[in-house]
Amino acid sequence: MKPCAGALLALGLGVWLGVGAAWADAVPVTFALEPGHEDKSVSWSATPLDLPMDVDIIAAMIMEPGPIAGPWQVALEPGSYLVSAFSEADVFELTVVVEANANQSYNVPALNLTQQVAYHCKDAPICRLQDDETGLSFALPQGWGAEQPYFADLGTGEVAAEVSGVFFEDVEGDGAAVWFLNPVDWIEDDNGPCLEVPIGILCSFEIGPAAQAGFDVIAPSLAVGPSGP
Repeated sequence: MKPCAGALLALGLGVWLGVGAAWADAVPVTFALEPGHEDKSVSWSATPLDLPMDVDIIAAMIMEPGPIAGPWQVALEPGSYLVSAFSEADVFELTVVVEANANQSYNVPALNLTQQVAYHCKDAPICRLQDDETGLSFALPQGWGAEQPYFADLGTGEVAAEVSGVFFEDVEGDGAAVWFLNPVDWIEDDNGPCLEVPIGILCSFEIGPAAQAGFDVIAPSLAVGPSGP
């Protein structure tokens, strides 16, 4: 997730990656993590939300080439963006509208994963579950949880065709294993590896023993059926 550390990739490129639009109107913008997280080292990205339908969203992302601590300074064309920052333990996200003026700055809040936990597996070696809202069915190993699955908002009224979700080892502290199903703004070379599954991809920051054990249960169980009542 990355424009180069200490420099503005967007200005250095001079052309919007994958889109071909000149950056003559780009303005400097500063993003910082919300208070209490300011010094965390995170990988940053800004995903344009008002792109034409035929544009490759991944190619159009503006990315920082490595994790950095402290504010992220980047040049962006005026428009709407989904700004994301990842560490091994936290996800930060904010949708912003960049105006055509200088000296804009934003605090990016942490996603409250605790409040979004929709499913737990505590009383059985493997729990088989289905989310009625999205139609996603999946299995969790004992000691794992899952957020509410969703269809990602791609901006301008577009919704992703593939269902997304987060599955994680439900333990206290940093370093728990986690898998992201069909993440919209994930860059494999930067954030971590992705593996193909029946309904898309599962991505993780690192595939250690706990993550691999979770994958072995979750991946073959994934399926999407009818949603709603």
